Amino acid sequence: MYKKMSAWVIVIMFVLLLAGCGSPSHEYILGDVLLTESFNETGAWETYLDDGIALQVVDGTYRVQTGDGGYIWGLNDELHDDVVIEVTSSQLSAFEDNAYGVICRSDTSNNGDGYYFLISGDGYYSIAKGEGDDVNPLVDWTTSSVINGGQDSNTIRAVCIGDYLALYVNDKFLAETQDSDYTSGYAGFVATANAGGDTDISFDNLTITAASLAD
Repeated sequence: MYKKMSAWVIVIMFVLLLAGCGSPSHEYILGDVLLTESFNETGAWETYLDDGIALQVVDGTYRVQTGDGGYIWGLNDELHDDVVIEVTSSQLSAFEDNAYGVICRSDTSNNGDGYYFLISGDGYYSIAKGEGDDVNPLVDWTTSSVINGGQDSNTIRAVCIGDYLALYVNDKFLAETQDSDYTSGYAGFVATANAGGDTDISFDNLTITAASLAD
């Protein structure tokens, strides 16, 4: 029998949706720590400086700066497969219409393939799939109050185990999906600036840990 929901029930459901308070369909088990990185060495990770784009270690962080509308990324050179990647991101630029985050299983040829775990300065998140020059959403952009917007810091956690992909921000589960095209690759950081703005993101305290699903 159909029953009309009260206004309060609708409000509560909406708030839970915005806050990303749903439960993941899978729990995971952490194994050995494969890499910890505090970016104290200037040679850590990829360096690229050209035409308004900068990927480099600066003052103990990995810095990604761009005014370009396309995605740019910087990679390490250690192969992984089933992992949890966690890092602290800080937006240094004021422009909020952007996207930035973590890549897992990036193709070793550095061609843009991989899984992208993204947030934005205006409080949105997505999981996407890099396919050459294209970045296609596996989880559409959705807003969440869990994300600290603007010039603030967020902890991003990417779960890549088998075909299971999940995004956590500030220890809160936000999204999950499945895709089996990429099984191993490098870790990376990624950013883009939309509508002609500038994006300047620093990443620090990276941990990559081997992981498996609990069920």
